[in-house]
Amino acid sequence: MAQEGRARFVVTMPPAPSRIGSVLDATPAARLFAQTETADAFRHLARKAQHRLVVMTPYIDAVGCAWALDMFENAVATERILILQSVDQLSKPGVDEVALRKAATRVLIYGDGDTDETFHSKIVLADGSDAYVGSANLLNRSKGLNLECGLMVEGPVVASISTLVNAVLATFDLDGAIPR
Repeated sequence: MAQEGRARFVVTMPPAPSRIGSVLDATPAARLFAQTETADAFRHLARKAQHRLVVMTPYIDAVGCAWALDMFENAVATERILILQSVDQLSKPGVDEVALRKAATRVLIYGDGDTDETFHSKIVLADGSDAYVGSANLLNRSKGLNLECGLMVEGPVVASISTLVNAVLATFDLDGAIPR
């Protein structure tokens, strides 16, 4: 049986005018459409994290770099971890690797190496008690152009998300794993 918890619907809408915006405007049920903006959800989680903030995203660009820096700079958590899919993400135009490494206590690469194993998950985890799971990468398109959806959850259900993130983090403690 699935663990219980509370969830908020987190959305980034394409800029107006958009096809989805037009349809929602014409839908009576959309008047009851309760959403939290993705950027607001990320900042909320960053501020809520007291001990550890984990940001897990496969992709990052210049806008996403600023987004990640904003989360880390708004976090009082002593542990601030960024997990990316490949080291190439850190050398994209406008990505300030030095600033990311200064703001985060650890920048980890899950996917480079001798294996095809990687991830496509997008998770922001605050202290194992609150989390975002959804489609938004740390990219310009995800912050303001694409329709992105996810859930910000709290309560016992976050234990499953935390278990997964802790397992990902534990892979960096295995022999031969090199944090970057």
